[in-house]
Amino acid sequence: MWYNPFMIVTKDENGISVVGREFFDVADTLGCGQTFRFRSDGDGYVVRTADAACRVRQTADGARIDTDDPDRFYRYFALDEDYGEYYGRLRAFPELEKASEAGKGIRLLRQDPFEMIISFIISANNNIPRIKGIVERLCERAGRRTADGGYAFPTREELLPLSVTDYSALGAGYRDSYLYEAARTVTDGFLSELAALPTAEARKKLLTVKGVGPKVADCILLFGLGRGDCFPVDTWMKQALGTQELDTPAKICAHFTARYGTLSGLAQQYIFHYARNVEAHTR
Repeated sequence: MWYNPFMIVTKDENGISVVGREFFDVADTLGCGQTFRFRSDGDGYVVRTADAACRVRQTADGARIDTDDPDRFYRYFALDEDYGEYYGRLRAFPELEKASEAGKGIRLLRQDPFEMIISFIISANNNIPRIKGIVERLCERAGRRTADGGYAFPTREELLPLSVTDYSALGAGYRDSYLYEAARTVTDGFLSELAALPTAEARKKLLTVKGVGPKVADCILLFGLGRGDCFPVDTWMKQALGTQELDTPAKICAHFTARYGTLSGLAQQYIFHYARNVEAHTR
């Protein structure tokens, strides 16, 4: 059992029980653009990462995660981290008061770096339903069948036999050649070196992968490598934060990573969630 002032987490052979829901909103966590491998399932969601799956649902007093691999999903949902403390630190910034309140149930997922590189190459200039469809078709095409009837995310070795035409047939569009090249570029050695580099150097290394631009690189660093000092800037963020001075994604990113430091990624998720789900519906 793990306890903090806001949450009690208990693992058992069938999954994980969470008491305290203020800092774990299942729908907000899954729906804020950091993962594409989940689907609604009755009163909850089926979530997949790499070769593992769980079913997660909100309960009256917290959340329940049903899985035969509780250790994996304890880590995946970052249940060892005190998001109440992070929220308190970010809420102290006046410009984040509303966004942090609206998004305080969001947790940054700990995901597989290779899966994030492939998934976020697919995400470039794309919308979430279409991204989810392409990712799912890729898993069905190249991933292994899992015991629960789903598909694992393909390993690099499983992607190597695919041709550019195969990726095109999945609906990847112009990203087909990028995915083909990424399977050849992103070796185990590449990933090991990436994990060992400081964030700025890791970003430069990711930008050498065809199809990875600054925003995609920051998403990979944040969601696949746990680099909280990243602040991905997409269209929503440009609309929410752009000013006469902060008139490019690079300027926005530099300004807010300097301001929020190691909590930049969580601040970005609060702002992204608020812009899409609160401000967009009150205009």
